[in-house]
Amino acid sequence: MEQEVKNYELAYLLSPSIPEEEILPHAGKLSALIEEQKGVIKHLQEPKRQKLSYPIHKERNVYFGWTTFHLAPEGIIALEKKLKAQTQILRYLIVEEETRLKPPVFRTAMPKPSASQRSPAIPREAEKPEEKLDLEALDKKLEEILGK
Repeated sequence: MEQEVKNYELAYLLSPSIPEEEILPHAGKLSALIEEQKGVIKHLQEPKRQKLSYPIHKERNVYFGWTTFHLAPEGIIALEKKLKAQTQILRYLIVEEETRLKPPVFRTAMPKPSASQRSPAIPREAEKPEEKLDLEALDKKLEEILGK
């Protein structure tokens, strides 16, 4: 029974013992494995040298790359078997891409009140003028308080 084709992402770590000029052909071999299973490559990210936080198979530096592709779910099992047979791949992970549709956001616009509906301006209380301080009187009060 033919199932619906799904979107997948393959992330992989290649051994640093591979010479730099042979990295792209190795990524091409992984793409060929996907295409053998009747998969269609959507995006291929060229592997780049990365330093790991912890060693994997006693390696601290690896080449990290990823690929997105379309494939029927029954082809994933065969693809994983072929990936496990590759000795230059230290680790790999295949995940199904989720396609989430954003729910529409409906915002209601508040009608602006007409001039007749607006509330009248509220008058401010009469502002009190600030009292002016006499510096000499202030100094005397401070001396009294501090007991000088």
